[in-house]
Amino acid sequence: MKMLLLQTERNLKLFLKDKANIFFSLLSPLIVLLLYVFFLGRVQTDGMIASLETLGISGGEDHVRAFADSWMLSGVLTCGCITVPLCACGQMVEDKKRGISADMLASPVPRWLPFAAYFCSVLAAGLVICLIVYAVCLVWLALAGSWCLSVADCFAILGTLLLSVFSSSTLLILIVRFFRSEGAFTGLNVILGTVIGFLVGAYMPLSMFPEAVQTITLFIPGGYSAGMFRNFFLRGSLDVISQELSPQFAEALADEYSLTLRGFGGEVTLPVMAVVLAGCTVLFAAVNVLISLKMSGKRRA
Repeated sequence: MKMLLLQTERNLKLFLKDKANIFFSLLSPLIVLLLYVFFLGRVQTDGMIASLETLGISGGEDHVRAFADSWMLSGVLTCGCITVPLCACGQMVEDKKRGISADMLASPVPRWLPFAAYFCSVLAAGLVICLIVYAVCLVWLALAGSWCLSVADCFAILGTLLLSVFSSSTLLILIVRFFRSEGAFTGLNVILGTVIGFLVGAYMPLSMFPEAVQTITLFIPGGYSAGMFRNFFLRGSLDVISQELSPQFAEALADEYSLTLRGFGGEVTLPVMAVVLAGCTVLFAAVNVLISLKMSGKRRA
């Protein structure tokens, strides 16, 4: 156990020491934030206020802005739960390139230990940085006057964050363990960092995409994370809009901003999202364990 902790600490320190790597791990959430601040926020708020005026309702700008802020922050947190563990996986590729992985396998330690240490460091890096991002999100809502979260919502978001980081870590380390060149890993990082915001509905609601794209989201674990974050972040603001402005408008917003996922002619509700995400986590973890045992058995032979 001590060797596992020491190896995990070594991997985590190397990741945190590289400030550029940390920045790029947060690049996708930063893009979501900047797009919202300089463009999407005003467009979305104006569009929702215009919709209210067509219903004969005036005012409500503060409530609409609180909804838009909450929606944006759910996308920021979703992207962070994916891109941070991905960048943390880069230490695996770097060690392979430098021959450190081969040295560790030749040393008198259990065969499973190096990979377990990589996984623990990826998980720890994702949790630490995403928890910081979550704290920033809460501060943003408080300072902007957009706070509509209950204590239960805050803890539900925290639980979703833990599950999301665990799920993305098990999947990404499963993929990256087969990468041997930094060029290939960089390509994966660039592609995933570019498209993930679209696929999870961080840049714009999934309802605005074709049905085929919405269906693809059902095959991406991050899509279920995004759906859960949206439900918990937006629940309070939707209740306020429903009580003080219009229940019909609140219902329309919940539908347009994809609080339920659609695909194959049906809808995926919040409880189903949680079950699917947890199931994916268990599946990816089991596959990782099986591959590690198989590779360990081959080396003994």
